[in-house]
Amino acid sequence: MSSLVTRCLALAGLVTLAAPAFAAPPPSADVAGRQLVEAVTCKRHLTPAQFAALAKVLKPTELQAYGALSDGEYALTTPLLVLGQPVNRLYLSDGAHGEDGVDSYTAYFSTATTEQIAALAKMRDNVAGDYLLEMGRHDLNVRQQDGQASISCSYDLR
Repeated sequence: MSSLVTRCLALAGLVTLAAPAFAAPPPSADVAGRQLVEAVTCKRHLTPAQFAALAKVLKPTELQAYGALSDGEYALTTPLLVLGQPVNRLYLSDGAHGEDGVDSYTAYFSTATTEQIAALAKMRDNVAGDYLLEMGRHDLNVRQQDGQASISCSYDLR
């Protein structure tokens, strides 16, 4: 009887070794791009680690790597379209490492102006060149930053 048990255990071990690992494959560039666009437009709340992982799927040049104690900035080699306009850079701010505790994600436009982006986002409230739209607990903001029009979403403010 003991040899039967030994053979069964050996067979079970072989089956386990032959079984494929069920690690989820990374998303396609299209899926990653879509989810990043949703994050910067307040339509999908991602964790900073999820945002960084999706940005890396697009194979950007990391201007500043995202790590345990830093925020991440990514220069995109292939522009991402946000509101139909090309974006050449993404930035994530991890609330866990900042003073305010707010996660925010920003996209920088290659050619569009702040006014064009605000119009595409259907934002009307302009205060000194900044457009702000409250979306439930989140804020969508369009402004000029670092010489480029940008759109950002700050999550869980209220």
